Amino acid sequence: MTRALAGRAFVAVALFALGAVAALLVTGTGGGDRVRPAGKVEIGFAQDMIVHHGQAVTLAQAALGGGAGDAVSQLATGMQLAQLREIGRLEGFLALWDAPHIGEGRPMAWMNAEGHAHGGTATMPGLATTDEVNALGELEGAALETRFLQLMIRHHQGGLLMADAVVGLTTDPDVRAFAVRMATEQRQEAATMTGLLAALGAEPLPSPT
Repeated sequence: MTRALAGRAFVAVALFALGAVAALLVTGTGGGDRVRPAGKVEIGFAQDMIVHHGQAVTLAQAALGGGAGDAVSQLATGMQLAQLREIGRLEGFLALWDAPHIGEGRPMAWMNAEGHAHGGTATMPGLATTDEVNALGELEGAALETRFLQLMIRHHQGGLLMADAVVGLTTDPDVRAFAVRMATEQRQEAATMTGLLAALGAEPLPSPT
């Protein structure tokens, strides 16, 4: 219990620090005449992706706290740092746009409004359920590694749906560049995780597509 609380505290502090630094860097790199107004697509994507990335950090923390092997632990550490860095960048975007970090409407509305609804639902694609996250925290060893990889592959697949969608919808070159880079990294990570999962004799979960 202490380990779990400590992990949550670390994540909370890291999120706050990265978000604050990103906001300062973004707002301090140019005058107000360089700020492009953001629409519902850009704001909604950033808000939803912060939540989506937040769960990825939680999954990675569970793998690290449960004693996963070296290969999975190194992967989880890298993904946790990458997701925290990207959360900071997204929070920087929202600060620049003077938009809240948490959306008030339903998730994925920025896609639904443009006719790109995912399955007609208001849930973010690829997210693990609360029960799945809690169950992951109870596992150890190979069982932990297998379930972590399965959940994170599906999580990445959902994130890729969101990233690919915003690339086609946004008119903001910075948001598009962010999404393209994120998608490239996550496709590489998903391929690595699929290989590790195969080595454990397991298969990925059904894709959220």
